[in-house]
Amino acid sequence: MRDLTDDVALMRPVIDALRASGTDPDKVLVRVGLPPGGLPAGRFPHTAQTQFWKAAADECGEEHVGLYLAGHLPAFHGLLLEYLFLSSGTFGEGLRHALRYVRLLSDTLSAHLDVEDDRAVLSLGRHAGSNRHFPEMLAGAVIRLFHALTEGQFKPHEVQLMHAEGAPAERYQSVYGCPAKLGADRYALIFDAEVLNKPSRHAAPDLLRMHESLARRQLAEVERLDLVRQVRELIGELLVNGGATLEQVAARLNMPARRLRERLAMAGVRFNDLVTDYRCRLAKELLLKTDERIEVIVERTGFSEPSTFYRAFKRWVGDTPVEFRRKGKGEG
Repeated sequence: MRDLTDDVALMRPVIDALRASGTDPDKVLVRVGLPPGGLPAGRFPHTAQTQFWKAAADECGEEHVGLYLAGHLPAFHGLLLEYLFLSSGTFGEGLRHALRYVRLLSDTLSAHLDVEDDRAVLSLGRHAGSNRHFPEMLAGAVIRLFHALTEGQFKPHEVQLMHAEGAPAERYQSVYGCPAKLGADRYALIFDAEVLNKPSRHAAPDLLRMHESLARRQLAEVERLDLVRQVRELIGELLVNGGATLEQVAARLNMPARRLRERLAMAGVRFNDLVTDYRCRLAKELLLKTDERIEVIVERTGFSEPSTFYRAFKRWVGDTPVEFRRKGKGEG
């Protein structure tokens, strides 16, 4: 199973909420190993959410930190998905457009909309994460965003959360403006379906096409990076057993080798270059951070002979493995 990731755009409003609550966001960032001053661009492992929210809870002194910060979130963040809402003809059209590209925010969001009679259900996924603060914050963010996009007409009926234990019922009511159901089989938001017909004052077909084109390009980039990351991970796993070929990696990804080669070419990389890069980085790490014998490093990097490893490492770095280790550790 591939590692799940989130886009930093999802967390930037949380940084704003920390600041609005009177908490210094730099203290939280430093505690999770990030530089102060804001989040870097790109995506990060979803597992890092646990560490982030623990640090945020400590700095805020707030047990229910996801709910707490949801109350300080800005209503509009300028995200691409929000522009899809605004340029669509109605709120419902905008929501359906945005749901096609929800993975731009997080791999954990498998969102879809169901409408039955006068009720609408926005499901936000069935991935039960390791902490409750992220989904509790996200539910609050969605409600605030929808309220702003519909000029106050959006009214939630219930928030469904998968974790069984959480804040007191009145706390959810205060933040969400509706009850929260704990221990549900999904994360979901239930609301009045009539609001889906709310016209957008900013509807613009030309802008909608432009925003969708940009969203498609961004999603293609996420998928490109995802494929390269998966291939790198499989190369690392297969090298332990003596080698990693294109055919072996393709089989693990359940696709023909030719198709994998084509997809990597479309992503702008070659399989052999990924293998070489992985071997080089692993060799450097083992030489500098461990005292493993060269023979062991040769085996772990997938080479059959020490002489082949020595020639390759000299070509990569300009030094022999022994020279590189000595210089790196400041010996002699």
